[in-house]
Amino acid sequence: MDVVAFINKHAEWLSATDLGVCVVGSQALAAACQRDGVDGPIPDDVDLAWSLDCDQGKRLLEQYGCFVPTTTGNIERGTVAAKIGDRRIELTRFRAGDPSAPLQDRILADLSERDMTIGAIAVEVASGAVHDPFRGVDHYRARRIVPVGDPAARVREHGIRWLRYFRKAHEHGFSVDASIRGLKRQLDPSLLLELPKEAVALEVRAAVSKTASPGRCLLDLHEAGLLAIISEPLARQFDGRQAGPQQWHPEVSQALHVILALEWAVTHSADMNDRDRIATLFAVLCHDLGKSDTPAHELPHHRGHEGAGVPHIEALQARWPGLIDQRTATLCKHVAALHLQLRCFDELRSGTMAKLYDLYFRASDYPLEPFAVAVAADAAGRLGCGPQGEQVRDKVLKDLTLLREAGGGVDAAALRQKYPDDLETFRAQLHEARARAIEAARRANSRR
Repeated sequence: MDVVAFINKHAEWLSATDLGVCVVGSQALAAACQRDGVDGPIPDDVDLAWSLDCDQGKRLLEQYGCFVPTTTGNIERGTVAAKIGDRRIELTRFRAGDPSAPLQDRILADLSERDMTIGAIAVEVASGAVHDPFRGVDHYRARRIVPVGDPAARVREHGIRWLRYFRKAHEHGFSVDASIRGLKRQLDPSLLLELPKEAVALEVRAAVSKTASPGRCLLDLHEAGLLAIISEPLARQFDGRQAGPQQWHPEVSQALHVILALEWAVTHSADMNDRDRIATLFAVLCHDLGKSDTPAHELPHHRGHEGAGVPHIEALQARWPGLIDQRTATLCKHVAALHLQLRCFDELRSGTMAKLYDLYFRASDYPLEPFAVAVAADAAGRLGCGPQGEQVRDKVLKDLTLLREAGGGVDAAALRQKYPDDLETFRAQLHEARARAIEAARRANSRR
């Protein structure tokens, strides 16, 4: 998209030189890359910076009939919104500099306050001039995330940038500049606790949902000392402990197991809607949190780690509002508790299966595919075992479908009428009826 041409077509008045309107963000990077013959990003969003404050901007946008109300948080950041053409576009006052200074000085001051060089680029709408004072295009070409100036100063300004440097690197498939990796020698990671919890949660959520290898991103955060601030049990997944006996975990390392499982899940959840995809990835991330409780003298075994992970998931959800919704948290807890048991479905007694149906899988809208993919990712996340994942996924999905159809086919209402005044007997009879139905369905299935 040529943003300058778009603005000239739909809002030519924004090209007035006294407004100083500049295209910033990923669209500016794309334009600068195109100018230099670099294969740049293909962004969809449009962000503008200009010389006006919120009150001045609102009056001007209202004058042209394109003002759109925005959030209080945006207003506090100096941002207003407009409907231009078919797009909602945000315009933010230049971040720094003397308001009375020449436009070129204000643009440079604004870019100097940005977090990374690939984001410190601006294109003037009035003239088309490209400003890239910190060699952002060169760093994009070299596939590097480089801070603008002193990274410690940038993080002190906005602590969330420490997480964002790593997340953006893994989102783009770039390397992280050595100066960013060295921040742990200059800053205390606990500064994350001073930030709004929702901001931290959204950044971690993006690290899980927007990167090709969430596990490798989290490993970077662990090495930077940041992951333990977010969750000690999560950090202990990357502390060098063994995943289990080598017979079952040839990859040996728990960190590598999490990395491989998440990479498999990223690939095999790509066709899901966003809600299910993100729920699946978090379920995989959390499936072994109980291993963080294993005493050193019991390693490499992690007996009872499945259920032990459930309280850690609950604590993670409570600590970081916005990280996972209730549906995702429920899926995470179910996968943690059942990821080994459900792979042995054929060995379970019918009464056990009826109990599983009643406790976990009775809801008509239960996310069966995310559950199956998450369980399969545990199997696939072992060195050389990737091809087994699809077999496990298909088997778990088939088994759960049988369980739900058989358990759901029992007429609970009719049974309740037989025992209207005896709730305990009703429950016992319902359990037995479901167990018989499940056993019959399993036998019928085995004969096919």
